[in-house]
Amino acid sequence: MGLTLVAILTAALLLPGIVAARAFYLAGNTREIDVPVPALSTPEGIALVGTFSVAVHTLYVILLWSAATLPALVPLPAANPYLLFTETSGLSALDAAWALFSGLLLLSLTAACTGWLAGKSLMLRGNRAHVFYGPLADVIRSAEGDDKFITAYVVTKIAEGKRLVGYEGTVDSLHRDAERYPAKVVLRDVVPFYLELTEEAPRRIETNQLIDWLVVSSEDWHNIAFRVFQFVDEDDEDGEVPLRSAT
Repeated sequence: MGLTLVAILTAALLLPGIVAARAFYLAGNTREIDVPVPALSTPEGIALVGTFSVAVHTLYVILLWSAATLPALVPLPAANPYLLFTETSGLSALDAAWALFSGLLLLSLTAACTGWLAGKSLMLRGNRAHVFYGPLADVIRSAEGDDKFITAYVVTKIAEGKRLVGYEGTVDSLHRDAERYPAKVVLRDVVPFYLELTEEAPRRIETNQLIDWLVVSSEDWHNIAFRVFQFVDEDDEDGEVPLRSAT
């Protein structure tokens, strides 16, 4: 029973940090990228969850102290999850359960708001975007907005003589490894091409084909490059809307 109680207390203490960390990285999600949360088994994950846990618990205790000075509108026990740490609370089993579970709910909501606001505040500082996006921070930040999109150019390891198979397509989803480098990319409206290696310079040869969707992993490519394009809200002479590079 003692070990079970310790496990429950540990989970209750760490829960706000885990929720806040998830909300923190959720604030950095974009149309193409879901920012992963560092694993709790890593030093970065432990430090992040621990820091958020201390901050959220401190904030919630302050809120409980503030609420205690106000008149109670509803005759219910305070939403206080810290009753687990008291030997006797003087409450009935039902009231104690209400205080515990309502407290955990409000504590989690406080953690989610704290983490999300911290993430958004960091996003406002453009020079800190690498915390979410790593080496691709400049590309991802420049692609923000509904009028922009990221195009990927993939040179694969598939060879036909002196020609390598390549793909050009719009990035729908970009998955990254632990160091935030591209690990897998999901492309749509993909145009295959050949990259012919010559003594002068590589030469691109079009194939006049179109693939609706394509998934390529880092094990399959020699290199991958990204470029951001933006729709320009003005017609050219032919009445078409041109694309302009944003990088």
